[in-house]
Amino acid sequence: MRIGNNYQGVMRLFSRMNASRTNFAMPFGAKAAKRTGAGGRNTLADLLSGHYKNSHGVEGMCVTGNPNARKIIPVSDEMKRRVFNSVKNAFYKYNGMSGDNEAEWEEMARAKNAYYQTLKKSDRVAAAWTLGQFEISVARKVAGAIKEQTPGWTYGEPIPAGVLDEIFADGGAAEMAFEEFGKVKGVDVRA
Repeated sequence: MRIGNNYQGVMRLFSRMNASRTNFAMPFGAKAAKRTGAGGRNTLADLLSGHYKNSHGVEGMCVTGNPNARKIIPVSDEMKRRVFNSVKNAFYKYNGMSGDNEAEWEEMARAKNAYYQTLKKSDRVAAAWTLGQFEISVARKVAGAIKEQTPGWTYGEPIPAGVLDEIFADGGAAEMAFEEFGKVKGVDVRA
């Protein structure tokens, strides 16, 4: 195996992925260009002033050196419900896996970013962290409840009929996770 041959093979792969364009600086050309066109371009003035935007054009989402980056804050019940429903759909459609439906991911990202824009800039990154932690919390509760009823189950394996209906029913493990999240030391931090 020679290094030169591997390099040439990688460049051939990139050129095929790049629709035979010769710009190797941007190997995934079409997708990357589509993503940056989402309105999140940082201008030179943005960069010099420190007003960075994410790929959806939301300012205040930089975690580097941000003390709020890992802070749980009150978030709206509407957004918590959307995240909860996203987790629920992942279990019903993909057996707890994230799935491969880009349209679903993009729709959720747009909804979250629209919500972040309604918050103060200083709270935006904390709200993203909070919703992420909520998503993890609900998914762990649901997975734990499935494993109680189906020992040996792992993510991606089929879930026996009726188990998810019981877990997501009113008063089920998932609803309890929804109600419990945000109560820190007896204080309800929901908005």
